[in-house]
Amino acid sequence: MRSRIGAVTTILTTLALAGCGGGDDPVGGTPSRTPSPTPTPTGQADQPWRTLDGPLGRCGPQPADVADAGFTPTTLTDPEVGSIAAVTAGSGSTVAVLLHQTDGNGLCGWLPYAADLVAEPGLRVLAIDLCGYGESECTGDRTGAHQVDAVEVALAEARRDSSRVVVVGASMGGSVALMTAATDGDLAGAVDLSGPVDWDGIEVVDGGRELKVPVLVAMADSEGADQVDAAREIVEQAPEGGRFVGAESGHGYDLLLDADARPLPLARTVGDWIRGRP
Repeated sequence: MRSRIGAVTTILTTLALAGCGGGDDPVGGTPSRTPSPTPTPTGQADQPWRTLDGPLGRCGPQPADVADAGFTPTTLTDPEVGSIAAVTAGSGSTVAVLLHQTDGNGLCGWLPYAADLVAEPGLRVLAIDLCGYGESECTGDRTGAHQVDAVEVALAEARRDSSRVVVVGASMGGSVALMTAATDGDLAGAVDLSGPVDWDGIEVVDGGRELKVPVLVAMADSEGADQVDAAREIVEQAPEGGRFVGAESGHGYDLLLDADARPLPLARTVGDWIRGRP
């Protein structure tokens, strides 16, 4: 699988040092397996939160709709890459492969939004722990650009019975989503929420010119004008059909849901784009 990332390895050799905004750890530095503290939920009178049973109990208290979404933990294995912890939910011919930030205990950070996605029929989600995070156990050095290897394991699973696969990432996961979109032309598209776009002047996926599929990129003004301008360029240089979405503030998951896990306007925009709606 290492051969699949050749197009981005040179550009992203320094990405292992790059930081994700919003308090994230470095994109490809030494990952921490220590779960981040779960924020104390607010608005409990409107939406009771509780801890899930079984393996997903590690994710801490979750909104009621997460508990009702039917998440099924699983493990994806590949002899070269290792064991990738994952969770699935929903049904349909479209699959969203979700790539997490460095905070929030791996795939756990996606559960509230994933529950919203699968509340409408026709869409499945497959969220994974990237190498070095959560419960995944990978072989060799899978940091930085080599996280694409774990994503390809997930994509192989997603393609077993689906006609449309979109990879969606937040912060670090957004950068990995773009890397995947530069190596896998069979994707329907990729979504990048606040992924770092450059490091020491080196642009991720060559400013969009290496991308093989359309992308939706969201970046808040609070990330800085340089990041916003570079994010716009990625969409402009990517294949036709992409979209840039701005916001005043927020990073990664915070662009989709508020502190009470209620969807923000961008949540529907991303959901419609994943489903291929105009």
